[in-house]
Amino acid sequence: MQPRSRLAHSLPTIFVLALSASTAPAGIVYDEGIDGDFSGDRFNPTDLVLSEGVNLITATSIRDDREYVTMTIPAGLQLDSLVLVSYEGLDETAFIGVQAGDIMSEPPSGANPANLLGWTHFGPGAGNVGADILPEIGMGFDAIGFTPPLPGGDYTFWIQQTGTSAATYTMEFNVSPEPASLVLLGAAQLFLRRRR
Repeated sequence: MQPRSRLAHSLPTIFVLALSASTAPAGIVYDEGIDGDFSGDRFNPTDLVLSEGVNLITATSIRDDREYVTMTIPAGLQLDSLVLVSYEGLDETAFIGVQAGDIMSEPPSGANPANLLGWTHFGPGAGNVGADILPEIGMGFDAIGFTPPLPGGDYTFWIQQTGTSAATYTMEFNVSPEPASLVLLGAAQLFLRRRR
């Protein structure tokens, strides 16, 4: 078999691997109704490790009930999108901010957005239910800023709704292999086929 035909023979497999990475099944990572309240301590956030595929969190926030959660994206994976799946509550706007690392250095009162990777408002009032809000977070005014996807690492999210009525929301964190990881998978498969 000639080298060119080996590559041509392997391309469908590489394509299937890439496609299957983007269609991994959904998993509920955390539901406050079942697992208890997210941490309200910015120096000791709830720790969650995201897996490849769809990772769901459901939480309820009200005025002084802040949610701090550190999401660990394992090496070789990336956070492609953060979709606001649903939002229910009388106050139709809430806040989400993110900072690199395993704590949130900014206090809820007098926070300096320049120390955040990004932030945005979300909910029906912000018009983004059903939308990927990760790009909006990356464009938060006066924040460090980023362009999705977020690479592997620790990221602490600060989520709150400042109104007097509770808001319940579900967010979908979509994680996939980094492109370099897919290339390595394809190269490994080519190597294994060559050895046969």
